[in-house]
Amino acid sequence: AMVAGPTVGVRRLTPRECERLQGFPDDWTAIQYRGRHAADAPRYKAIGNSMAVPVVRWLGWRIEAVERKEE
Repeated sequence: AMVAGPTVGVRRLTPRECERLQGFPDDWTAIQYRGRHAADAPRYKAIGNSMAVPVVRWLGWRIEAVERKEE
């Protein structure tokens, strides 16, 4: 049986997978909007407009370290 053919493409990441890559908890962007669950498109946009949690944490540590040295 043929497993993969010429029409096989690259699978898009789910919003949950994108949240995990950014360091957010699962379903962080799965909010209620006008009484319904938010569609995937605004979730992708919110995730894309955010900064990765580990990066922001590291930046905070570095700023704190520099400020301590200046005192």
